[in-house]
Amino acid sequence: MRNTGKCFILGLSLFTLSLGGCRKPDNNIGLALQPEEELLVLNTDTLEFALDMVPVDSLRTDERSRLLLGSTIDPVSGFSEAWFSAELRLSETSIDFGESPICDSVVLTLKHNGPSFGQSFDQQLRVDLLADTMSFDSSYYAQSRLPIINDNKVDPSRQPVQMHPTEPVYNGSDTLGAQVRIMLKPSFGQTILDADTSVFSSNDEWRKWFKGIAVRSESGGGGIVSLEPTVGVSYMRIHYHNSTDTTSYDLVLNGNAARATHFRHVWPAPYTALNDSLPTEATDQVVLLGAGGSYLRLDLMGLDALNLPEGAVINRAEILLPVDQRVSKLGKPNFLTAFLRREAGGIELTPEATSPGVAYDGGFNPETNAYTLNMPVYAQRRLNGEEVRRYVYLYSELSSVAMEQVIFNGPLSETPAQFVVTWSQ
Repeated sequence: MRNTGKCFILGLSLFTLSLGGCRKPDNNIGLALQPEEELLVLNTDTLEFALDMVPVDSLRTDERSRLLLGSTIDPVSGFSEAWFSAELRLSETSIDFGESPICDSVVLTLKHNGPSFGQSFDQQLRVDLLADTMSFDSSYYAQSRLPIINDNKVDPSRQPVQMHPTEPVYNGSDTLGAQVRIMLKPSFGQTILDADTSVFSSNDEWRKWFKGIAVRSESGGGGIVSLEPTVGVSYMRIHYHNSTDTTSYDLVLNGNAARATHFRHVWPAPYTALNDSLPTEATDQVVLLGAGGSYLRLDLMGLDALNLPEGAVINRAEILLPVDQRVSKLGKPNFLTAFLRREAGGIELTPEATSPGVAYDGGFNPETNAYTLNMPVYAQRRLNGEEVRRYVYLYSELSSVAMEQVIFNGPLSETPAQFVVTWSQ
């Protein structure tokens, strides 16, 4: 998974729909897509179901198209924090810094790449060195915590750091484009200039000596920004002079650099169970939060009590999720994806994703102020006894690179979520 599209379908195995010989046939699944007059008999049942929140434990955040940095406080979902770990790679190997190089300044420049989340304010940042080398081929998840050497390299006299995605940065008399510009201690740059020349002979040798950096906010608020990690426009520049010249050298973030974003959330009541890695139960509203915040868990237990005649076919199995209108600083996802957990670990999309002719829907409808999900194939297999997995999970495909949020009314609220099954014979 080297790009955003892959970031949201984890461990996916594609399979074809095969329910031949089942107790209840499936050749008419999706008949609700046809004109109603072409159907002989349609029956509708509203079934019981449960909707809860579960902590995120399987969201990969390595090698994404964005890194997230900062923290924010939302009136519904509480405190959220994003920080990242990354390698820095040599822009030029076998570099000669000249005779008696002296570091004048070090600046870590992070290019904005995409939206910001929450209100944007200056923040107190820290840059620590990683204690262990990252691997480009390893998997890192939203809850991953990489060990660091606890020694902030940010120049304290240059705090706080501007974190606005559109406002220019002023550096003396120069006006620079919007960026996160972190001034580091010259003594840190001097350590790099003083390293043995063999360290700069290749990126492999460099990685052995310099493990990488972790960049994090200490402000407890101020917004979360999206940063560019792949095309070499985010870099650490060492300005230095030697006995004959004044120049600079760059260490870059690019597509070959291992990188991962890390998330932390502190949930308020009534969602505090998530802070202990437990699911919520029977809350009036549930919250789907990106950036590794929460998944939704559907328990369609009403299917177990649905007594259909022999040969009945599920045409539609719709979950209608009305959106709560409480004010939030965070935008809604455009689309919700449904997945199942594999018994052996990992996840897979519900079978509607690979069933031609079946409209899963999944999008937000502003006219009904609700998301509608249609899962007739899963429902049919559940009735046939072919699918024994009790839970379906919902998330946004941008969960690893965006902090979206949507609040849903549960089945017990005044404007309830509903599970409606349409079947025919």
